[in-house]
Amino acid sequence: MSKSFSSARPWALRSDLRLALITGLGAGFGLLISIGFGYYIPLTTSAVLSSSYGNSLKLSIQRMLGSVLGVVVLFIFSRSLQIPLPLGLGLALASVRLLGGAFGLQVGYKVAGNIIIMGWLVHQAGETSWGLARLVWTAIGIALSLWATRTIWPSQTIPTLHRGIATLVSGLAEDLALEADRLKELTPERLSMRRRRERRQHLLNQLNAIRFQRASAQLELGVNPENHPLHELWCELDLLCSQLMSVLDGLRGLPAPIQFPAAIRALHLQEANVLQRLIILLNALSDDLRNPNLAIKQRLNLETLSRLNRDLDDASGQFIRYLEKDTLQDEDTHAITAARMRQIVLRASLIDHAAAALRNCKPGMASSTPVTA
Repeated sequence: MSKSFSSARPWALRSDLRLALITGLGAGFGLLISIGFGYYIPLTTSAVLSSSYGNSLKLSIQRMLGSVLGVVVLFIFSRSLQIPLPLGLGLALASVRLLGGAFGLQVGYKVAGNIIIMGWLVHQAGETSWGLARLVWTAIGIALSLWATRTIWPSQTIPTLHRGIATLVSGLAEDLALEADRLKELTPERLSMRRRRERRQHLLNQLNAIRFQRASAQLELGVNPENHPLHELWCELDLLCSQLMSVLDGLRGLPAPIQFPAAIRALHLQEANVLQRLIILLNALSDDLRNPNLAIKQRLNLETLSRLNRDLDDASGQFIRYLEKDTLQDEDTHAITAARMRQIVLRASLIDHAAAALRNCKPGMASSTPVTA
């Protein structure tokens, strides 16, 4: 049992070492400076510095609001109201609890209570100057903690998530390349049922793993992660991958394409061209997702992706025009059975849907709304 626990969690994490380093630096700075009460810097860093930026930000907001609330209530009850100490202290603590609940504080009201007790009982006449000094040191400790989470051994949760999405996008491009090759071959063969299930399950496992990682990555986005640009980007990419997986399932389920008559052969080449443009765009998107600066820029390379998407849009439009004007109106296609014609139209519809999925995706593709910081 102990061996398995030790192998699961090392005795010292980078976040623990970062906490020790920042707390030590804060303590040294607070003790060396001539202004009093500098020891509140290490007290603040030890309370708010956690493994993720989002958690640290939430704790920082709670602590700062609690500190401000405590100083304000302390000043009101100790200076403005002439109330006996036992009654005034009890009313002050009750007020802090009520106001903390109204502001939605989960831990901040405890800090406010400590400020009231320490300021009224320990610092007495100097509670106002002590409270203001504590606010300053708390703000410095919070700024130091948030800086540390971004610069000293920052969390790799978001880059890991982006690499996972990039791997899934590359896998989708590879499967689409197989479909494009089948459309170009004179005698293509259909994938076996076992092979189709394996490919589908492999992509589905990757998508589920990405969705599981998103729960941890959202902690890095701070307060209200649903409004963060990266959250919107992840949602749009999740929708895009889901739609492309559905397209692949539909294409794999169709019989192997038959390369006659000549109009159908030309149609399949047009379809392969659309898939090839789509593959180029997906590979560019995958490369952009692997860029380590994506978490900082919070946007993709819109210029390149938009240009590639315009090429895809042109190829898709040309393919649909060829289907409607040349293929369906060709005399040789009239001899094709209704069942085979339905398969031809269904394959064309699936490929056009794949192009439309990228066209309407919002991470900065073509006419869609780009994600900006």
